[in-house]
Amino acid sequence: MKGFRPDRRNFIKLCTVAGIAVFAAPSLWQLGRAGQADKGAKPLHWRGDGADPAFRTDGVAKVTGEKIFGRDFRSADMPGWLKQQHYAFILRCNRVERQFAGVDWSQLPEGAEPYERITAQTLADNKFALPPFYGEAMLLAEGETPHYYGHAVAILLFDSFEKYATTKQALQFNESVIRYGEETPPYRRDPYASWRIIRVEGEGGPTGEDLYSPLQDGIFFPQYRDRKAEWPSHADQAGSVSERGIYYAQEIRHRMEREAAAGNWHLVEGDYNTQIVEPMMMEPEASNGWFDSDSKTLHLVLTSQSPQDFREMAAQMIAESGFAGRVENLVVHSGFVGGGFGAKDHSIFPYYGAVAALFARAPLRLANNRFEQFQAGLKRHPFRMHNTLAVDKKTGKFQALLAEMQVDGGGRQNFSPSVSMVGASAIQSIYYLPRNDIISIAHQSMNVDAGSMRGYGTLQTMNAMEMMVNRAAGELDLDPIELRLRNAFETGWRNTQGAVPRVGVRYREMLERARRHPIWRERAERKRIFEEENPDYFFGTGYAIATKDYGTGAAAPSSAVQFDPEGRLSLAIGFMEMGTGTQTSQAMLLEDILGVPAADCHVAEIEAWEALQQFQTESPYTMSQEHQDRMAADPLWTPVVAMASSASMSAYFQSHVTLQAARILFRQGLVPAARKLWQLERVDLSELQWRNGALEMAGQPSLPLARLAAEAHRSGLVTGVMAHGFNRWDWAEADFNLNGERQTWVIDGLALRRGGGAERPVADEYRVLKRSAVRYPPTDLNNAMVTYYAPCAALVEVVVHKGTGAVEIHDLQNYLECGRPIVRQLVEGQIEGGVAMGIGHALYEILPPLAGGAGNGTWNLNRYQVALAKDVCVWKQRHEILAPESDQDPHKGIAEVVMVPIVAALAEAIFRATGKRFNDTPITPEVLRRALNPQVL
Repeated sequence: MKGFRPDRRNFIKLCTVAGIAVFAAPSLWQLGRAGQADKGAKPLHWRGDGADPAFRTDGVAKVTGEKIFGRDFRSADMPGWLKQQHYAFILRCNRVERQFAGVDWSQLPEGAEPYERITAQTLADNKFALPPFYGEAMLLAEGETPHYYGHAVAILLFDSFEKYATTKQALQFNESVIRYGEETPPYRRDPYASWRIIRVEGEGGPTGEDLYSPLQDGIFFPQYRDRKAEWPSHADQAGSVSERGIYYAQEIRHRMEREAAAGNWHLVEGDYNTQIVEPMMMEPEASNGWFDSDSKTLHLVLTSQSPQDFREMAAQMIAESGFAGRVENLVVHSGFVGGGFGAKDHSIFPYYGAVAALFARAPLRLANNRFEQFQAGLKRHPFRMHNTLAVDKKTGKFQALLAEMQVDGGGRQNFSPSVSMVGASAIQSIYYLPRNDIISIAHQSMNVDAGSMRGYGTLQTMNAMEMMVNRAAGELDLDPIELRLRNAFETGWRNTQGAVPRVGVRYREMLERARRHPIWRERAERKRIFEEENPDYFFGTGYAIATKDYGTGAAAPSSAVQFDPEGRLSLAIGFMEMGTGTQTSQAMLLEDILGVPAADCHVAEIEAWEALQQFQTESPYTMSQEHQDRMAADPLWTPVVAMASSASMSAYFQSHVTLQAARILFRQGLVPAARKLWQLERVDLSELQWRNGALEMAGQPSLPLARLAAEAHRSGLVTGVMAHGFNRWDWAEADFNLNGERQTWVIDGLALRRGGGAERPVADEYRVLKRSAVRYPPTDLNNAMVTYYAPCAALVEVVVHKGTGAVEIHDLQNYLECGRPIVRQLVEGQIEGGVAMGIGHALYEILPPLAGGAGNGTWNLNRYQVALAKDVCVWKQRHEILAPESDQDPHKGIAEVVMVPIVAALAEAIFRATGKRFNDTPITPEVLRRALNPQVL
């Protein structure tokens, strides 16, 4: 591979899947800005002159409407594509209680008929089957019962926009176009997944060995009978994993009963329920595809957070279909994601786009409008929870937690197994629990699919925990923050899975800061004054805190850093740009190590580089230790080649491998160049420092990066480093022979690029440097479930209108501990966006289940209420980002946690205002109005 050139016609071969060559095409950022250099445009001065960038690297392109989002592209914008544009429309069921009896094609408008009608029979005739991750019945067959509201039955293809628009207008809300037959029982299947987290601390307490925990003892699962989970019943302290687990689970319950009966423990028991939520990303999903039958190539433009997994699974799907042999190449362009919030991670939508493109006669656009996105897009899982928290009455210390969670996964499995697991492992929040028995079961339902969405189960469970803690404080007559301080988790203690977090925790510091704040300290007096002056309103103050995991336990970031002979730094990463500013922050990372930020940062450019030659085998979550040990002997094997852009992965995981690549480039390229220019045999790295883009050492002339880069290229030194890492709640590290020296780096794959020498100004290709040894985290660390955390807290004041129940946020203070921020303004943006999403979840956003919900196809923003500017106290928000404790603090992933505590803080503030406690979200004005005025219907 020649490197990541901004050449619109250049694409990079990734791998071959079942005989189909899979390619990663240039990012749409490159295509959207193609030709800028030809016009003589000067580079934008995004870096600015201060410590922070003047604006985001993608900022001007976004505000001026340049084409960088996948939805914005058409066939005419794609180099080498036919310029003719075709369109596709999907028909979906809005009922589930009767058989699908076919489509009434007579409803098609005359003169606007589709030239192709793709149905389940079409797919069967061509042997198309969805990847197993998505289940069955991509299109529902006649005579079958719809699996869920919104189940697709046909894809219609049109050769003009006029025909497409005319037919769509006639069919989209037409109740008679889909025929239904006799009434049938609802579609049912076993739960998608069931988890049980049992832990009992040992004599050594929070830091000692557990009597029982998942990390120490393992995990066990239930059997399914009548679509219900049945856990093992036999208890034996000296038996199998499940027998010991059941023994300790029973002991927790028996002790809870005894201590409560003796008056020693206070029990807080309750039901907590959350709603179905629409992600409401700015960019509904879209796909542009062209099957070039002459070259046997399927080209696709996607709006996906996980294009690398799509490439592999789509190639496999095609290779096993009737198109095997007709498609030899799959080329995928990945655009910037115009809002994802997780819901574009492993969405099923791109597969409909791929299949439709194969049957089209020209480049085909399939794009959801907002109605269709509501009907078919992934949703946030609703949770039903029954929880019991035991608190010692004398000390206020938490003694045990019992939790039973029923998670509605909707009609397709998607990420429901992991969402239910993450929600279960997160419920402890910032608290230490010496005993816990947490059960979480993800169920199939006929609701719209639920999958990855910001919070990933933790929003639901941690807010239930916070609501219990606030209630416990009231019932025990303790200050809510004081109760939290008594139970705050400490660095080095064990979580509910028995694992010790890999990061230090600063929960007590955050609690103390809130306790000193005037909003909290003066809350009683502020309430009295406001209500005296405003007799139509209630006033209340609430507090909540949460700590969110980041990562997946199978992080596999890739990064490449290189410089040209003029000293211009370029960076490519495997992460998507989803609005979080990843492109900007990753570019800024290089400044401390290489003297200046990257002039170019190409995102979504390369998911797994050919030069690294890496391959994977089994799932990193289920592989045995024996398999990992055996495969690790191959220097090119890795547990995971590429990862999705999700789970707050960029700030810590992507940054880690970017920094590793930059440090190797510094040591192997720039330092040897400096030695040559200074004519020194050795250089002490501790004596080197960058100042104003030049490398300095006492007693030697300053060396600007451009001069160092020119020397590195002239001398054939390392001018580019490509690296791959793997993290299973800890990093893999490997040994490499670099210039005759054995060096250990916290990566598992490495390729180097060298200068062409004095006679050849063009740099060499990247060439893999095989590791000599590797040490991967043990596979049983999967049972840790999480070890990386970032905390956030919210302190809010609300006023509630006594008559209407309308809630207004009067004041808001946020606290966030993000380690060492890369770009502070980007962190602040995440805080502001997270607050808005949390307010929406707490007060406004809700989709009804089943027939009245989004799956019926009639929902849009005319019915779905999101939080608006007037609802999120734009001018009253304040936030405090805790300063890092040292310059070595890691960067933490915070994109999800910032929305979590605002929900419980608002619920508590409403209780303190009205005396009405609510366990369910959202707490809408209508809910409040009825609670405050029960006599009014």
